[in-house]
Amino acid sequence: MKKIDNELIDPIIEPIGEKAHRAVRIMIGAVPILGGAGVEIFNSVMDTPMNERKVQWMNQVGNALNDLIEKGVLTEEGLQLNETFVTTVSQASMLAIRSHQKEKLEALRNAVLNVAVGNGPEEDLRQLFLNFIDACTVTHIRLLSLMSGPEEWGQKHKVEFPSSWGMGGVTQAIEHAFPDLKGKEQIYKVIWGDLYQRGLINTENLGTTMSRQGILARRTTELGAKLIDFLSEPVELE
Repeated sequence: MKKIDNELIDPIIEPIGEKAHRAVRIMIGAVPILGGAGVEIFNSVMDTPMNERKVQWMNQVGNALNDLIEKGVLTEEGLQLNETFVTTVSQASMLAIRSHQKEKLEALRNAVLNVAVGNGPEEDLRQLFLNFIDACTVTHIRLLSLMSGPEEWGQKHKVEFPSSWGMGGVTQAIEHAFPDLKGKEQIYKVIWGDLYQRGLINTENLGTTMSRQGILARRTTELGAKLIDFLSEPVELE
């Protein structure tokens, strides 16, 4: 069965990231104070790391696609003829090269794989969701994932929410799930508000007091649930 040869990874078409790199080199070279030395500094700092990011990303996606090809879920020929897949790979790759954050890279990888196996959303939503990944923080993704079902999320991530909880608020669940957010309510409240404004969660106020059942209730909208599905690893890889 024909598979993707990761040893041959070398994009034929110059991606946007490379064009941006070249443009910055030209701009730096045009500044009299920096001149050629500025270009060399930029090259030494940026060239190798950017290329490494590109190769790591392409290998990560290529390996996952090969797993699906081995399982008979996909064929290389089918992927080549899938225009939506080709477009998604192109867009996701541009975003991936601009990020170093593991959670974002995993989300982009899963988005590509879901489109490959036919689980992607309609065209408008696909574009909106990719734009969201580009603009959001990792905390956006973490909060949305948690709120798609806190107890199910807890089982998956081995986080147990105490049965002794009485009355409290959603912040209690957030800070229990993500201890690194304790004391950062001012930050994650802004992110929560952004998720609400985007129509991804159905609760605006984090300050409401409720029962344990309410604290652990699902709070994603239909749109938010579709986004989380898009950013989650397809079941075909399990």
